[in-house]
Amino acid sequence: MEPPQEELTRRLEESLRRAGSELDKRVRSVLMAKEISSPQFNALLSILEFGPLTMGELGRHLCVACSTATDLVARLEKAGLAKRVRDENDRRMNRVRLLDKGEQAVAAVISERRHLLGDVLGEYSEEELRQLTGSLKLLEQRMSLK
Repeated sequence: MEPPQEELTRRLEESLRRAGSELDKRVRSVLMAKEISSPQFNALLSILEFGPLTMGELGRHLCVACSTATDLVARLEKAGLAKRVRDENDRRMNRVRLLDKGEQAVAAVISERRHLLGDVLGEYSEEELRQLTGSLKLLEQRMSLK
């Protein structure tokens, strides 16, 4: 028999994974309509959240090799979603910036995710929402410290 903490950890991980997977499945149609793959969306989201990134930085954010990040960026450039620009401080370095079309694509996917979450969360009481939000925020904060 598993200790209670391990069982709770297993169930929480499983619930988070399944909820995230369900959310991803439901927004896949938005990505498909914009002809963006999930890895490309993750790259766009990283650039939006962390600002213009070098290929190495993008690779680290996505947990992929620099060559894979470079291939992703090439496809994003071809689709008109992002662009490589010379670093202002070090002309030897390129950074990837989002173009308007890339920002709009990310906004559309996030909007759909929020809409889907809103539908589900509409069934929660105000107190349940406060507890859930507080618990997830605390989890996020503590995980960022590890």
